[in-house]
Amino acid sequence: MKKAVTILGVLIIIYMLLSCLMTNFALGKLLTIIMGLALALWFNVPNNGVVKVCKVLFVIVAVFFAAVIVIISVLPGTNRADYTEEAVIVLGCGVKGTVPTGSLVRRMDKAIEYYNNNNKALIIVSGGQGPQEEISEAQAMYEYMTARGVPADSIVMEDKSTSTDENFKYSKAILDERLGDDYRVVYITNSFHSYRAGELARLNGLNVRSYSASTALLSLLPCYLREVLAVVKLWIFGR
Repeated sequence: MKKAVTILGVLIIIYMLLSCLMTNFALGKLLTIIMGLALALWFNVPNNGVVKVCKVLFVIVAVFFAAVIVIISVLPGTNRADYTEEAVIVLGCGVKGTVPTGSLVRRMDKAIEYYNNNNKALIIVSGGQGPQEEISEAQAMYEYMTARGVPADSIVMEDKSTSTDENFKYSKAILDERLGDDYRVVYITNSFHSYRAGELARLNGLNVRSYSASTALLSLLPCYLREVLAVVKLWIFGR
């Protein structure tokens, strides 16, 4: 048991450090490294008073994180799309130059899947252009989806937003102009992000249902750990 926990912690640290070399460093990776470090040291440091207090605090924080992860994993599934919605909002994420990241590809593939079940819905691809992106996320999504059979006249680009909150704010303005004030929206993002996205959509006055894309297996832990902090911030500050 002791060796297994230690080895698991070391493997987590090594994987995250390699991941940091291949992609950008992020808060979720730091949290995962901290968790790996705690596991690696759990049975390998003197069990004095300070260490005991640290272990208790670690367990309390770990239980809290686990509880929030369960909440944000389960709740979006209680309000899923049924292919009768009038609009779809596809939330943007990273583009490397002009190439969509794996997370964004998963979202776009899910949007295409939805379109194949409901080709009457208007699709908003939402995302601005970041500092390391040669085109906007909206442009990257438009090009990817039209190349795979979604008609250009079914897609509208929203290319000004820089956050999830703005994704919904600016997309709602487009939809209000085109559809009036009585419509239902499917939002598409990765599973770890689906709960918070839905809450932000509702704060922006949208009637939404979820249609979650998967999260890459090796990204699950850092993505969900980071998302817990974002959700807690949302609960406290409302945005």
